[in-house]
Amino acid sequence: MKVIFGFQDVLEIVNNGVEALPENPTYVQSNTHREVKKKDYKALFYIHQCVDNKVFEKISDSESSKAAWDTLVKYFSGDDKAKKIRLQSLGRQYELLQMKKR
Repeated sequence: MKVIFGFQDVLEIVNNGVEALPENPTYVQSNTHREVKKKDYKALFYIHQCVDNKVFEKISDSESSKAAWDTLVKYFSGDDKAKKIRLQSLGRQYELLQMKKR
């Protein structure tokens, strides 16, 4: 995903987020903020396109690419013990599928 973000020039926005527009913004600030928000929505679109339905449910309420990305990082990362437990659980589910009668 980071390759896509880098190619589309949105990696910095995904990592850092979008700063809020200051009160009484100038015309230049408004236009700059609008362009940054477009890039943010573009990155969010790419994230939505690259996940399956189950994962999409977890990020569908995210209003920014940073929030969605942080949710994905939190969901897919974990310490080694948690990953090992998850892998054992998936292995057991697979074994049970093979043991069912046809």
